[in-house]
Amino acid sequence: MLTLLTIAGGVALILFAARFLRKGLDRLFGNRLEGLMQRMAHTRLRAFVAGVSVAVVAPSSTTVSILAVQTVNSGQLPPQRVLPIMLGADIGLTVLVMLIAMRLDLVAPAMIFMGVILYQFTSPTWSRGLGQIVLSLGFIFMGIATISQGAVGVVGNPDVAELLQIAARHPAALMLISVVLAVVLQSSTATIGLAMGVAGAMVSGTGPGGVVGLGQTDALTLAIPIVLGANVGMGITMLGLGWGQPDTRRLSLANLAFKVTTALILFFLITPVSNLVAGMNLTLDARIATLHTGFNLVKACLFLPLITPVFRLVSKITPTPDGPATFGPKYINNQRIDGVALALGQARQELNRVSAIVRSMLDDAWIALGDRNIKLAHAVQDRDDQVDELDTAIKHFLTRVVGHDADPQDSANVMAQLRYLNELESMGDIIDRNIAELAIKRAREAISFSEIGWSELDGFYRMVAENILIAETAFSTQNRLLARQLLRHKQKVNEEEHRLRDRHFERLRLGEARSLESSSVHLDIITHLKRLNSSVAHV
Repeated sequence: MLTLLTIAGGVALILFAARFLRKGLDRLFGNRLEGLMQRMAHTRLRAFVAGVSVAVVAPSSTTVSILAVQTVNSGQLPPQRVLPIMLGADIGLTVLVMLIAMRLDLVAPAMIFMGVILYQFTSPTWSRGLGQIVLSLGFIFMGIATISQGAVGVVGNPDVAELLQIAARHPAALMLISVVLAVVLQSSTATIGLAMGVAGAMVSGTGPGGVVGLGQTDALTLAIPIVLGANVGMGITMLGLGWGQPDTRRLSLANLAFKVTTALILFFLITPVSNLVAGMNLTLDARIATLHTGFNLVKACLFLPLITPVFRLVSKITPTPDGPATFGPKYINNQRIDGVALALGQARQELNRVSAIVRSMLDDAWIALGDRNIKLAHAVQDRDDQVDELDTAIKHFLTRVVGHDADPQDSANVMAQLRYLNELESMGDIIDRNIAELAIKRAREAISFSEIGWSELDGFYRMVAENILIAETAFSTQNRLLARQLLRHKQKVNEEEHRLRDRHFERLRLGEARSLESSSVHLDIITHLKRLNSSVAHV
């Protein structure tokens, strides 16, 4: 029982390290990895190299999957351009498995010591992120050693050895178990690390008492289906992440099709593959790592030239749903949050979407006001329900981000996004309950503005609409110059508001009939546009 708990503890340590590694990568690189992918992916070959590069510096399959899904959702790259990135990333991710195969157990304590120093006793975000990465790698190496230590006691048992021999005769079942394990653990590294630990203990002489009847060839025969299953399992994990949108669903299905097809080809060639790898002058762990790398190299060679036809086939299998798409969050993923920087990037894209909806509401409400279009005014009011729905989803998402080991700077960024979201929601309410209502009132009561009065209102609306766009751009790009420009515009809007009121009062004093008729609505419009501008200036 204690031996099994030792193995379980080693697996748990690797799982914790994998998640801690993702957080460290997030802290060290933030959203820069997504930008790197987008800048390099101009051609298929460059996209492939970009995937390798990103995965080497960020050796986390989950992080790469989230980046790929987020890139497609944001519209920065089409799925066909992201697929070669994924093929390259799968090769880059094997670097971590190769490091594990080097069995750096002896340096793991030193890595943990250095990681703790950087993570606990430094303040810059980049050094804390680097400390998390070093600490995570130390935990992974220690986890593999723990699994090997526990596995020696397990596989030394004759009954267990017999079970392993039976498993070796049923590789299909073993591969399916590996698929399930990789999906449950959500880490191909942990699954393959477990295979390394158990396989290493099978080889005679690796521990007290040796192992009954299992040598390197038997160990490789067991390891191959586990490696194949681990790769397929991560494809299923990505499918879960990308299922929500048609484009990311097609991306994930094509990626899974690459993995399943390659796994089936190598599965039916398991004997020659085993003989080929067994003939290499490498340690058993290095052979398993070579199997993992070889799988992804074969996959890239097979499918890099076939990306377009495979994607077309997947698109036919998963056509765009008929009818209007179900409205909801497009960029945020409430099921998992794997890093504050990634989460903030997703939330910022969703906030830009909310801002775009609010801007469209104001534009259409103004058209409805000018054309006396009641139907359009009601459509604007219905759109406020979308703002409210996204407001609830983003708030829930961001409040979860704050609780995930956030640095003070990250917490400040989360609070800034929440405040901006609150202003956008208030602006939606102003447009819905006030400006759209005034448009309906004007249509029903046939209220007319004087030509000069409407011209002044229209100019004031354009000033406010421009400020909303400046605010959205300033928030999205964190541009200080635009923020200062926005504050200057706020003062101009305040001055213009006073001027417009005075001019309207002057027309009333002169007894202009249409100014008298529309006075209440005219002044209300000025008030509500100024309120919109005040909310915008809080950015």
